[in-house]
Amino acid sequence: MTYTTVYNIANDSIDWQFPLIGLALILVGAVMKWGFGKPGWNSYPIIVIGVFTMLASGAVPWWDYRRVTQAVARGEAKQVEGPIHDWRMARARGKRRSTDATFYSHYERFSGGDVDFDVNWGALEAGFANRGSTEEKPAVRLANGMPARIWYLPINGPGKPPRITRIDLGAESWADAVQQDDAGIAFRLAQGHIADEAKLLSDDRKVAIAFLIQTFEQNSGHRLVVVTTPSLGGTEIARFGAEIADRRGMKDNGILLLVAPNERQARIAVGRDLAARLPDAAAQAILDGAVLPRFRRGDVPGGIEAGVERIIAKVAGPEKP
Repeated sequence: MTYTTVYNIANDSIDWQFPLIGLALILVGAVMKWGFGKPGWNSYPIIVIGVFTMLASGAVPWWDYRRVTQAVARGEAKQVEGPIHDWRMARARGKRRSTDATFYSHYERFSGGDVDFDVNWGALEAGFANRGSTEEKPAVRLANGMPARIWYLPINGPGKPPRITRIDLGAESWADAVQQDDAGIAFRLAQGHIADEAKLLSDDRKVAIAFLIQTFEQNSGHRLVVVTTPSLGGTEIARFGAEIADRRGMKDNGILLLVAPNERQARIAVGRDLAARLPDAAAQAILDGAVLPRFRRGDVPGGIEAGVERIIAKVAGPEKP
């Protein structure tokens, strides 16, 4: 197995943008107060804000980075090796008091061996934070089943997630089996209501299907996603679908309609909590009656939309006694 280092804390550096802003605020406040200040001017709040900005975004991160890198240099970092598992992404919603604007904090949570990791994309603390990532394109793409060697420091004390100081990733995983030049494909397969990587749906069709799904989710609280992939990469469609459902955190409460046109296969994967409302036999009946006949006539978009409609009707309909 060939491993590639995708993150090393030794290559990190402190971002001095905000500390410089803090310094600028201090200078502005000082000039206002002692340079050409006028009676009644109060520049102390500006100076206080500048000092706080310098400490919070400069001095504290520098101290934290120094203590972590010194611990690494002393050989205190531990290592775990094995496939990544229990990977999932979480979003925490918050509101800024000053503007009442909504913002989201992004977290990647996963395990390597018996060690659990919690990565906050917006963290200023030293260690791996996957900085510069977006939901569409992560800086470092992680996936369940991906072979990894991870060095970490439990520097924050017991019960707290350890800091990751280095990550080496192996070359083989289910995501690599997609065999696409674009390395972000596996991440996109795990995002959004519709991940049309096989380019089967027009924009208008996506809007129509997305409306059906969003309405269903709002009314039922259950998740439903559509994924098309240009290749299964030799992986059985059941396993491929299970990996996507696992990565999306849908194994319990979710439904996945997966279409692989080049292999001429489709599958409906149902979470454990919905198995009674949509058992395997009913899912196969939807494929046989609504989806596959349209596929055979060349109407793949129509087959996908019909499959979504039948899934919603089955799950949202009245429960049978």
